[in-house]
Amino acid sequence: MPSASGAPTPAGGGSVLAETGAGGGTTVIAGTAAALVVTGGGLVVALRRRAAHRS
Repeated sequence: MPSASGAPTPAGGGSVLAETGAGGGTTVIAGTAAALVVTGGGLVVALRRRAAHRS
C-alpha cells in the first residue's frame, strides 16, 4: 500500500544504498590516466618546439 504522504520509499524498506562500483581502485586508475595525459601533452609540446627550432 502506498504511503499517505506520497513520498517514494525504498523497495527493501531499508536505507542501505546500492553499490555503484566506485572504489579505491577507481581513484588510482583516474590519477594514473590524468598523469599520462599530462605527460603526453608535455611530450607533444616539447617535440613541436624541437621541430620548430630545427627549421
